[in-house]
Amino acid sequence: MTVELTPKLDLVIWSLLITGDEPMMSQLKPGITPTERNKLVDAGLIRLEKRGRASYVVLEDKAWDWAAARLQSDNFAVKFPSQATTAIPTFQVLLEKLGIFLRSRHISLAEFLDPPSTLKDDSPEERLRQAYADISQASSGFAVRLAKLRQRLSTMPAAQLDEVLLTMQQGGILSLMPMEDPEEIGSEDEAAAIDMGDGDKRYFVYIKS
Repeated sequence: MTVELTPKLDLVIWSLLITGDEPMMSQLKPGITPTERNKLVDAGLIRLEKRGRASYVVLEDKAWDWAAARLQSDNFAVKFPSQATTAIPTFQVLLEKLGIFLRSRHISLAEFLDPPSTLKDDSPEERLRQAYADISQASSGFAVRLAKLRQRLSTMPAAQLDEVLLTMQQGGILSLMPMEDPEEIGSEDEAAAIDMGDGDKRYFVYIKS
């Protein structure tokens, strides 16, 4: 059963989990009362470790189990105290770690933030269609740059995406289009282009309705 915590104690545990800090009790942020501290100790989430004359706050393994159970809950939500400015440094660290995670796995922020419910069909073609739809909604033109599409589908190998695009074009589902004005071709466009042969490069994709 998940231990129920007040918003302030919730923030204490999440902060320690995210930052990995083991602060002196007197420097814990947000500061907590002895009663609040004892609640966390009794719940098995933290322990106090004597180092010299000072007591340090150390997370117990149960805190990780507690966080995992919270994250897996269908009604997971976090509510911190409205004046909890101490949460700012914690979430700066969280964003830095999130950036490292996304870069190491070649996951775009947009893909990470997409609700899982939108991924009903995870086939390469359906992923391409979904990415195209998402980009075209925010685009003024009727075609989407391949550079933007590749960025959106950064977890799909380039060769696989090329194969899907060419197969869909052969099936009459989409059209791969050239750049009308060569002066508008940027380095990202050049790197994302598909060479149809003999220097015939395509920079845009248009999915027919």
